[in-house]
Amino acid sequence: MKSRRTPPSDAPALLDRFHASVDHGDRRRASRLLRRLEAGGEQPVVALARWRLLTLDEDLAPARSAVASSVQRYPEDPDLQHALGWTLLELNHLDEALAHLEEAVYLDESYADAWYDLAIARELAGDEAGTRSAFTRVYRLDTAPDAPALRFSEDQVMAWAERAYESLPEAVLDAAASLPVFVQDYPDPWILEAAPWDPRLLGLFDGPTWAELQGTWGEMQSTANLPGSTAHVYLYQRNLERLFPDARSMAEQVRITLHHEVGHFLGLEEGDLSSRGLG
Repeated sequence: MKSRRTPPSDAPALLDRFHASVDHGDRRRASRLLRRLEAGGEQPVVALARWRLLTLDEDLAPARSAVASSVQRYPEDPDLQHALGWTLLELNHLDEALAHLEEAVYLDESYADAWYDLAIARELAGDEAGTRSAFTRVYRLDTAPDAPALRFSEDQVMAWAERAYESLPEAVLDAAASLPVFVQDYPDPWILEAAPWDPRLLGLFDGPTWAELQGTWGEMQSTANLPGSTAHVYLYQRNLERLFPDARSMAEQVRITLHHEVGHFLGLEEGDLSSRGLG
């Protein structure tokens, strides 16, 4: 999670470099940049940066302690409330996480990332209506007409998808040879009508599985002669770009996402995907 607020002067560029370093797991560079940010004085964005660096550690207890202190100092800052809620959610403190995530969206109703984590927390709490309501808010905010320009062309994403197809195991490639792939900015609105209701899915397989069309895993044949098949895979470009802003990581995630959805086409459950080379 990155800060949406920046301190004055030349600090915005410094903060951008800090978050890019954390994105790439470059702890040493991020630490140097954080010290420069801290030299400008304590403020919410610096506290958030300090917390974000701590989230690179496997043990999130120090991150929780740091951001909890920052929330006490800046209780009206939605970024810090969200950061604490996210950390508590990762640490399985669901009730506390819900309280801080609710506070974050109360402080800023347009905070899509906080609404998203609130939806996840509500889902874990068994609150289906609350989950769907929060996901609906996320979808409306994400699909607002003022979205920034795409970083990559649709042709580039399709080229990565084609390369991902070529890297499938041979038996899988034979079965999925005629499975079409579509690139969209976001899921269609019907994603909100049934589980998992998640508007930030990276990809989706939709339609009949291989078994429903033809047979079982052990009976694979080409799908080229299966007229009327409506099976297809979606890649959701804006959701992918939100998490993977550079070309290398985007290309890799397109591969992972496409392989994953092809696995679902083959009727594989989550636990079976890795063993088939599709994890």
